[in-house]
Amino acid sequence: MTADVHSAKNETGGNASAQPASQTDVDSKVADYWDEHTDESFHGETYWLANPEINRRHQLMAAGGRDYPSWVNFSVEHFLGKGTLLDQLFKSQPRKPVDCVLSIGCGDGALERHLASINTAKSIEGIDLAPKRIEIAREEARNAGVEDLLHYSVCNVETSDFPSKKYDAIYFNSSLHHMSDLDTILSRCHAALQRRGYLFVNEYIGPNRMAYSDREKEAMQGVFQMIPAKYRISHAEHDRGQVRSHVYFPDPQEVERVDPSEAIHSEEIMDAINRHFHVEEFNFTGGTLLQYMLQDIAGNFRQDDPESIKMLDLIFTIEKNLVDSGDLLPHFAMIIAKR
Repeated sequence: MTADVHSAKNETGGNASAQPASQTDVDSKVADYWDEHTDESFHGETYWLANPEINRRHQLMAAGGRDYPSWVNFSVEHFLGKGTLLDQLFKSQPRKPVDCVLSIGCGDGALERHLASINTAKSIEGIDLAPKRIEIAREEARNAGVEDLLHYSVCNVETSDFPSKKYDAIYFNSSLHHMSDLDTILSRCHAALQRRGYLFVNEYIGPNRMAYSDREKEAMQGVFQMIPAKYRISHAEHDRGQVRSHVYFPDPQEVERVDPSEAIHSEEIMDAINRHFHVEEFNFTGGTLLQYMLQDIAGNFRQDDPESIKMLDLIFTIEKNLVDSGDLLPHFAMIIAKR
């Protein structure tokens, strides 16, 4: 999950004299952090992707502009289990489930339950470093009646090997940017995929530790000032009801202090994937401006307020043009790669 978990205030940890933590201590801190921050932390009026209109656009962009309900449906229906060429041409048979898929950094299991609901695979595995998240995933699988299909385990992907050539697809949903050794992990994923297996990565690929450039900050702040005051009213606890006058940018040191795994090598993800896989599609999914510019105010843009939606559409257009022109880099993307 991406770094909107941090306070909107730009504060520093002030712990420069602390001794370096061991990797075990770091892993424990990361697990504890994500045990406390379940999927419920990313809903409501503060998180940008919790806004229905922003999320709808995110899903559309993830599918490369194609009409799918979500990026998950896109990955399954467009790439997995298509059958023979004749089946595809004449749609003579329904799509068949593949044998097995793996979700790395599964959290509470929402992705796996979605995959199960659309008959993706005969077996779906989910792994995560945080034990409480795995407990939640198992409980939700039981509640959904798919506990025989979904198989969860606590696992540190950084230190664990995978079975060779077992999986038809491997998913990273906002989890790869938490990994410290990208090449080792992606090499293991390559070996764990079947010969024509897919890697699906829905991910933050922006600056490490959210250390935004001056140009990125300038663009966010400039567009933010275009937003009418009534749509800049904060829903955050510390300034609820107040009109925001500027964007609160994350402090990289505080990002690392709160969650040592957050965006540790995020800006290197694409190069690492290209070293190990053939990338079939790279779809920018927005967020370069929106993620922090709309932090804590995203809930002000609602379908029942046409003026707010017009403003949101303008922001979408500006963001897309700045990224398409190369002025700004994409911070979020859907990446489809093949073994």
